[in-house]
Amino acid sequence: MSTLIIAEKSKAAKSIAEALGVIKKIKITQYLYVYQVPSKNIYVIPLRGHLLEYRNTPKYRNWKNPPPREIITNHESIKKYKIKGMDPYIKILQEYAQKCTYCIIGTDADIEGCNIGIIDALPYVKKENPSIKVLQLWLSTLQKNEIENKYQNLIPLKYEWALTGEARAIVDAIIGFAATREITNSFKLALQKFNVNWTSIGRVQTSTLYLLYLREKEIEGFIPENYFTIDAILIAQNEMFRAHHLLNPFKKKDEENAKKIHNKIKNEKNAIINNLNQNLIKRKPPSPLNTNKALILLTKHLRISAKKAMDVLNSLYLNKIISYPRTDTDIYKPDFEHLILLKQFTSHTEYGNYTSNLLKENRIIPTRGKKDAGDHPPITPIVSLELNINRFGTFTEKKAYDLLARHYLALFGNDSTESKQVLELLIKDEPFKAKILSLINDGFFEIVPFLKPKFEMKIEIKDKTIPIKAIEITEKETRPPSKYNDTTLLLLMEKNGLGTKATRPAIIETMEKRKVIYKDKVGKKGSYHCSELGMFLIDSLIKVWLPFLKPDFTKWIEQNLEDIKERKKDINEVIDEIKKRFLELFDSFLSKKVDFLKITKGYQVKTENQFPLTKGKCPKCNSYPMKFINLKKKRFLACSDEACKSYLPLPKKGTIIMLKTTCCLCEMNVFKISTRKNNIHYRYYLCPKCWKEGLDANDNKGFCSNCKDFNIYKGKCVKK
Repeated sequence: MSTLIIAEKSKAAKSIAEALGVIKKIKITQYLYVYQVPSKNIYVIPLRGHLLEYRNTPKYRNWKNPPPREIITNHESIKKYKIKGMDPYIKILQEYAQKCTYCIIGTDADIEGCNIGIIDALPYVKKENPSIKVLQLWLSTLQKNEIENKYQNLIPLKYEWALTGEARAIVDAIIGFAATREITNSFKLALQKFNVNWTSIGRVQTSTLYLLYLREKEIEGFIPENYFTIDAILIAQNEMFRAHHLLNPFKKKDEENAKKIHNKIKNEKNAIINNLNQNLIKRKPPSPLNTNKALILLTKHLRISAKKAMDVLNSLYLNKIISYPRTDTDIYKPDFEHLILLKQFTSHTEYGNYTSNLLKENRIIPTRGKKDAGDHPPITPIVSLELNINRFGTFTEKKAYDLLARHYLALFGNDSTESKQVLELLIKDEPFKAKILSLINDGFFEIVPFLKPKFEMKIEIKDKTIPIKAIEITEKETRPPSKYNDTTLLLLMEKNGLGTKATRPAIIETMEKRKVIYKDKVGKKGSYHCSELGMFLIDSLIKVWLPFLKPDFTKWIEQNLEDIKERKKDINEVIDEIKKRFLELFDSFLSKKVDFLKITKGYQVKTENQFPLTKGKCPKCNSYPMKFINLKKKRFLACSDEACKSYLPLPKKGTIIMLKTTCCLCEMNVFKISTRKNNIHYRYYLCPKCWKEGLDANDNKGFCSNCKDFNIYKGKCVKK
């Protein structure tokens, strides 16, 4: 009796075969091998992801006729077709199906893997051999002992998981095809201004774009406000710490009162301790890593994209270094063999002493998260590897392993002990407060210093007074919310139920490829911005199709898909419910289409010959306004009269916005520039005309903060 095992990737197929015996490689094509285990008459065939994909049937391949609405209403509008290049894989499945008695689905152990193995591949096998017996190999790691154990304990097919993946593919195809065509057809003329022929609309990516758009608008409309703080710098045991006035922050209107208080106390030499509270705080170790938490860990500390982080996790898994990286679970089952794994780490150069102490204290039970999804254990390093070996494919993989291994060992650590001191002080009769968080005992932070918050030195109070080094009054400016980076965008998507643990990185990458967002390189992390195309899409759709943009719709879809997996609903029932709801949204859009076309018709896109005009006139000809040229590699003001050929320079670095307000000195528009220096975000304002004069005179003229008579208040140039 022969056995056919279907794996999802070549590395996984080879690992499965090697775990079951001595292998023989059978070459099929340059990139396709069958891994035979002659002693057990086993053939392991790797796939290359999906064999099939949903596409429109011939009748619906025209983007205009039939109308896109019929893609939703006609169940024959989409069908599964072979993906280009999959013929050799299908042929080899059919060939070996004829000679085997058993078939084992050993594709990746998640919804997508089940869908590939059971829905895509298995029908080809069953067609050639209807009587073949089928079971499933459910692996959490590619280690030899796990493969051997799971091979001896095969499970029935997880049809519900496969059908969940199938339902997702169907509804995403229907929604994507119908929405993309309808919006593209409606946008046709406007899209030409962006030099694109079509734009992609999808329930997850468009909702994510909508949230990015909202943040972009919030930042764009943010009007900074000036305020003042009064801080006392105090000295205890030769260490300095800050105390803050209880009335901080003082608003601009309270400037006079703030300065009055500062003048009253600025020469004081001692602060009187009015009250002191000290508490010891126990901080528990982190919880185990599911996929989203692992992606957040890697993107935050390695400064890599979400897609890169997912690729690194996949590579570590296929190289038998970590457990399966796609899991919603962050709770270990009681029978997980932590002790065996911990013993491996006792001899590690960097982790050994910490791990040995864990075992001495019999600390072999990890912390718990919040969810056991029943799929896989949390992401776990399954071997102890020295960081200087060549087993890691890249330097990034080595750094990722170090983070994952340390995080895993931290789960068993002692609580950290921290001291929180709250000092209530009086300087003359002015109240101040200082909060000092200090570390008493490292606990688990010993192995994960990268998780450690900023601590200060604990203060020993011996007298009722504390010496003052200085009392400062500082003028500051409120800041807009931060743009999203990979880490915060993943958190945002998880919070709003957008995408799945495995698809979020790919969705972000798709949005970049579709040019609706882009990533800047300011700072170490880089931030995501809506492109002008992305802003145009949401600017237009928000007025006529807001229910589709809001995350509630796609979150509701994910909940319905989960009902298939949990056997609460039939796949056809779920698909029909989703199609019905989407059709209502689609018809709502069509009913407002006339208004929509009015919105898009007059939309102006920046091109080489079309840029916003300033209110101020050209300083050379004094006749025409200037154009704000804001391109990727150059930005400046140029006279709108091409014969004049006059220009004004603008700063090369930072995000630049032309404000509506004009300089009270020369009537040229004021510009706001946001940038970073030494990883600190700051912004400033300047008048290009005055700035050019300042450059010529080699002084600081032009920077609004240096202006003697005027300043920027609530986004306007006003008299001081």
